[in-house]
Amino acid sequence: MTDFGALAREAAGFHGFGPDAAITAFSVTENPTFRIDEPGREPIVLRLYHPGNRPEAEIRSELAWMAALRDESPVRVPSVVGDVLVLDGPVYAIAFTVAPGCELDDDSLPSTAERVGEITAHLHRHARAWQPPPWFTRPRWDLRTTLGDAPHWGRWQTGVLDGEQVRQLERLDAVVRRRLAEWGESPERFGLMHVDLRMTNVFADGGELTIIDFDDCGYSWFLYDVGSMLTFCEGRPDVDEIVGSWADGYRHVAPLSAEDEAEIPTFLMLRRLLVHAYLGFRSDTDLAAEMHADGYGEESCVVAERYLSRFT
Repeated sequence: MTDFGALAREAAGFHGFGPDAAITAFSVTENPTFRIDEPGREPIVLRLYHPGNRPEAEIRSELAWMAALRDESPVRVPSVVGDVLVLDGPVYAIAFTVAPGCELDDDSLPSTAERVGEITAHLHRHARAWQPPPWFTRPRWDLRTTLGDAPHWGRWQTGVLDGEQVRQLERLDAVVRRRLAEWGESPERFGLMHVDLRMTNVFADGGELTIIDFDDCGYSWFLYDVGSMLTFCEGRPDVDEIVGSWADGYRHVAPLSAEDEAEIPTFLMLRRLLVHAYLGFRSDTDLAAEMHADGYGEESCVVAERYLSRFT
């Protein structure tokens, strides 16, 4: 077992923090992440990667897009502190400046979705115009690597604990696959994007929002970003109003056709299935235990039936 706490202490030393610096661990969902504090110094957020999780080229590519966004767009993202560290394991470590303000939660969706829609449009507009360096490489989140035969997080069925729920969700899987295949991967619909715009990756400081955690960024359907914004919230009674607010915000910056907006529920369902895949892939995390205890599979079947009643 990798001792990430000890590695965080080692990385803090590389960044000039003393042995008495306070190291606070965040709840683990994917990569172990820590806040490092010491009187008289600016704090940093330190992300450590599970051994073998990401090659160095993908990590540097993530940082390259973040740097370009800071320089070339109005999107606020943290700055990188120092360089990529290689610790025992090997474990890669990256330090970021602390995002100003406070982390949002899902209760803020109704009041924040329109602004997040604007930011999402800025992200997509930048990605469409940006020329990445020749060595740039990020994963694809397409049919094959989400629901197909090479899924990044494994088969979603591994994250569903009840056989009857699996059978119900397989009906959803079939419809989502068919609609995504028909949707296609034209440059207008598919490209570089954040992939994980849920509220815990948005920090509010007065009227300014900062987007963090580009670890999953890669190539996928642009509309998947709104699906990720509503992670865990697809069953909310106000979900249609939230999606409408997001679409309004998006249109303040970039075009969004009525056809695009009408297909958004498919990307909410794709996200729902991928969260199940993640719960199986990272079954050892606090998040997985909490979601199973809260009846996530049962709720998935409810939202799946609602979707299927509209789209089959």
